[in-house]
Amino acid sequence: WSALYTNLVNGTSVNVADLTIGFVDGNFRPGGKLFVAENGDDSNSGDHIFAPFATLARALSAADASGDQPFNIYISAGTYTEVFPLTVPSNVTVHGATMRNTIIKPTVATNTNNCFLMNGETTVQNLTVKDFYTGYAFSFAPNTVISTRSPYIQNVSVITAGSVTSVSDPRGFNEGDAGKGALVDGASVNSVSNEASMLFHSVTFITPGVDGITMTNGVRVEWLNSFTYFANRGLYAVNGVTGHLSTDGSTLKYGAELRSIGSANVYGNFGAVADGADTLMYLIQHNLAYIGAGSKSDNNQTDVIQANVTVELNSGQ
Repeated sequence: WSALYTNLVNGTSVNVADLTIGFVDGNFRPGGKLFVAENGDDSNSGDHIFAPFATLARALSAADASGDQPFNIYISAGTYTEVFPLTVPSNVTVHGATMRNTIIKPTVATNTNNCFLMNGETTVQNLTVKDFYTGYAFSFAPNTVISTRSPYIQNVSVITAGSVTSVSDPRGFNEGDAGKGALVDGASVNSVSNEASMLFHSVTFITPGVDGITMTNGVRVEWLNSFTYFANRGLYAVNGVTGHLSTDGSTLKYGAELRSIGSANVYGNFGAVADGADTLMYLIQHNLAYIGAGSKSDNNQTDVIQANVTVELNSGQ
């Protein structure tokens, strides 16, 4: 048949070379976009919603943001088992479908590695990272260059537990090997960068018995409407020993400056710890709740250790 005119077609599948419905061309590739889905295949083209990749790793390897426009990767709802670490190239944004319905976790062989390695001008948003040990959910890629925009993490949950759990310690707090939230280390940032910095917005780190976010070697961090739970140290700024070389090559910068607005540290051992003369935290409308309670979550005020709420060591502020 060269033409078929009908009001209704019923069937189980339609196989065509080209599909146009009204003004919608089913073969149209928008450019600058890649797609990942549970029912995808890494041998697909990945550049169409009906031909998605199966893994985020494959999409990251195919992302080309070398042109003037940024590149976007869209991950459908589902659980994805990935080979860690996942390096996000410059000018690439990773979009999950929603924070609670797009879940990224490691293979067994890579579950102690860092998760996302961030370059300059990158974003990861709307997803959950879980089920890894000892490593960090977010850190700089080695020798990264930040030209115009800091790595940005938004609407993300990091949920980890120690390798051994029990009825009395359901999160493995006492094991001390749960996955950590973030390591923001200026020693990993190339000196040609404008700034060694990272931004977190609406991020939750549930990291029992280990540190939530560690900042060191001359970095700046924005921590907005973000939370840590059950951390050993919720916010930890330390001078470091390597430092970050300034752009003009004249100065090694140490420590960290954190600006936290409308955020919280809940439970765990310590709230905010500044260790070193070059560490400074601005805690604006910041809530520190039940600090010193460790793994307990029954909101008993007698568990609070006031000396652990904010700690200044070695001239940290």
